Amino acid sequence: MQITMKINVENLEFAYNTKKVLNISKLEFEQGKIYGIVGKNGAGKTTFFKALTNIIVNYKGVIQIDGLDIKKNFQTLSKVGIVLDDLELYKNYTGLFNLRYFGGLRGGFDEAQALKLARELEIEDSLDKKVSTYSLGMNKKLILLISVMNAAQILIFDEPFRGLDAKSVNWFKNYLIDLKNEGRTILISSHIQDDIESLSDKVLVLANGDFGNVFDLKSEAQNFIYRVEVSDQQAFINLLEQNTIPFEVHDHIIKFELDETAYKALFKRSVENGVEFSQIKKESKFAELIK
Repeated sequence: MQITMKINVENLEFAYNTKKVLNISKLEFEQGKIYGIVGKNGAGKTTFFKALTNIIVNYKGVIQIDGLDIKKNFQTLSKVGIVLDDLELYKNYTGLFNLRYFGGLRGGFDEAQALKLARELEIEDSLDKKVSTYSLGMNKKLILLISVMNAAQILIFDEPFRGLDAKSVNWFKNYLIDLKNEGRTILISSHIQDDIESLSDKVLVLANGDFGNVFDLKSEAQNFIYRVEVSDQQAFINLLEQNTIPFEVHDHIIKFELDETAYKALFKRSVENGVEFSQIKKESKFAELIK
């Protein structure tokens, strides 16, 4: 099935009282990609997701899905699945009731598909129990199941892995990659750097209301931040200076920025000059902006 869903944002502004939270001039999310949405606490990530799904509508600007303004064409949101960190289920009802209810809200519910996914997530046997009896992990699994059971064409996840066990996290990551390969558009926020790096094609950093920094994690030319500890610090610094590579020194750690190809060449030259590495830490550049 060919999917042509895209999200376009223009001149999006939103404020809580006098505090401006969002001020985005132009933004586009293409189909068939996973976007990591990151930023410090309070940067406005959840607010942004709520604007994309009409949970909040008192914003200025235009948000389009598949070329349609979502304020004027709210039915477009039936193609969107969202998991918010603060999403509440009907806890006095069963898991199956919640699946049917939220599936019905979106205008369709494939129970066979939902039960298949529940089996894979190992919660099928608990669907006839009240959600109030669920553990935090079970509750989160049910929320995630609700978000993906109808194979929405756009999926938005706010901190989806919080409270999940490692096995479920691994299952969910693989499932998201499969959906991306089918052409889904996926937006995901997480404070765990590895979650973002292992899934995302691009990372957008929200700060001061806008996405001023965008990192293409699939580009071979992207730079990384390296922190190394070496046997001969001065010899290594000399090599950095000879190659006009900016660096910082903090105690025994030397910090610099290079792409992978340039780093490998530097590493080889260092070893040839008798420099041994006792510690190497490699980190994506976006991590520096969210600490």
